[in-house]
Amino acid sequence: MVKKAKVDLALIREKLNSSLLSDVLDGMGIRNQCMSQGVRPAYPGATVVGWTHTMLMVDQHEPEQDTFKLQLEGIDSLKGDDLMVVASNGSTSAALWGELLSTAARCRGATGAVIDGLARDVRQIEEMKFPVFAAGFRPISSKGRVVAVGYGCRIRCGGVYVEEGDLIVGDIDGVTVVPDTAVEEAVERALERASSERVTRKELLAGAKLSEVYAKYGTI
Repeated sequence: MVKKAKVDLALIREKLNSSLLSDVLDGMGIRNQCMSQGVRPAYPGATVVGWTHTMLMVDQHEPEQDTFKLQLEGIDSLKGDDLMVVASNGSTSAALWGELLSTAARCRGATGAVIDGLARDVRQIEEMKFPVFAAGFRPISSKGRVVAVGYGCRIRCGGVYVEEGDLIVGDIDGVTVVPDTAVEEAVERALERASSERVTRKELLAGAKLSEVYAKYGTI
């Protein structure tokens, strides 16, 4: 069983964002933890925070092959506050995620889904307010086209390595992956940085010069 860091996800949702955590990770020497810019919210305002539960999928070309068995197992194994993260090597052959998978994931307690492939049923997903991040949309089914080959394994999604129990924060700016070993320190630093930025913003609004504020707080 993967041990999850002791942090308050509700506080992270309220106070932090993908950019803050990316900056903090840079400062910790953990660089390039943001997924590629093509992994975007499926609908306006979608944000997600959760513990990664990974899945690896690949294209296949046997129309009669059962392509759902392992995928459904992976979704059924989701737990509260998990986030489904699906790597497909950027497959564009079919939609890997849709409304029914979102419904199943939510009922298992999942907070959302992040995939480096395509999704569908976007209107229904938006109506149910289940946060999905994807690289694009296409109505075609994955049946007989894309198959899961593993879950709970190390993957590379959106150009970033992801393992079980990592923390993900996704919003309009993108998706940041915080390695499980760095979560507690990164969140603590990010909360401190968020507080510093509030002070910086207040002084800028009062007319202070940007160079002076940066010299004072080291935050822009």
